[in-house]
Amino acid sequence: MAKNDKIVVMDRDGSIPFYYQVAETLKERIVSHKYEPDALLPSESRLSEEFNVSNITIRKAMALLVKEGLILRKRGIGTRVISRKERRIPLKITGNFRDWVDSALRKKYRLTVDVLSLEKISCPQPIAKTLGRDSDKEVWCLRRVRRLKGEPASYYINFIPVDMVGKLKKSDFTTHSFIEVFKNAGKIPIAKTSQQVEAVVSDMDVSSILGIHFGSALFFVENVYYSADSRPLEVTHIYFRGDRYIYKSGHAL
Repeated sequence: MAKNDKIVVMDRDGSIPFYYQVAETLKERIVSHKYEPDALLPSESRLSEEFNVSNITIRKAMALLVKEGLILRKRGIGTRVISRKERRIPLKITGNFRDWVDSALRKKYRLTVDVLSLEKISCPQPIAKTLGRDSDKEVWCLRRVRRLKGEPASYYINFIPVDMVGKLKKSDFTTHSFIEVFKNAGKIPIAKTSQQVEAVVSDMDVSSILGIHFGSALFFVENVYYSADSRPLEVTHIYFRGDRYIYKSGHAL
């Protein structure tokens, strides 16, 4: 360690693990640009001395930052800070799978989708109210996670009245958007949509699915799809990770 470097004082009496304290400190340095984008982080041994912890603790902290998309580790090269532009993609708040795919493909990201579940459930009360239906009516509940380069980026929940569509299969949604499937299986064509966007924090369930900390920032989008005569047909809830998307909008004047 250099002569003028200071040892970081860790909280050794509390319940917060050392690796998490290290990770949060390094994260703050990255966000505040103390470690500039594309710069190499100090070596494991250097950080181990600075924080007065073991190399194993430093590796666990680094693994956490890799998972959050803040750094990239390469053998023989070192650990590089990923720039903000690299780790986020522009988000058109439409909930449209094609928009999401197009913006991600332009950045040459590897895209995958996990269909977590497709089941019939009693319609949740808030959804029933939006759809103008009784809560004892059944809806299809489809849950999916979309991934960028293998990491969870957004979580989709679709609520589709059973009597609005024919038979649905999980495999239908691995390569096609909900809209594409609904066009083939739906009994009434979708003509328009309304949308509501909120800034929210993640609860325990969403945090677990997206692999983020409890209370992390999210974009929450609710899309309601309608027929030509304004009959509500379906509701989609989307949780976008705040560290994976930037909201961009343009308007003619």
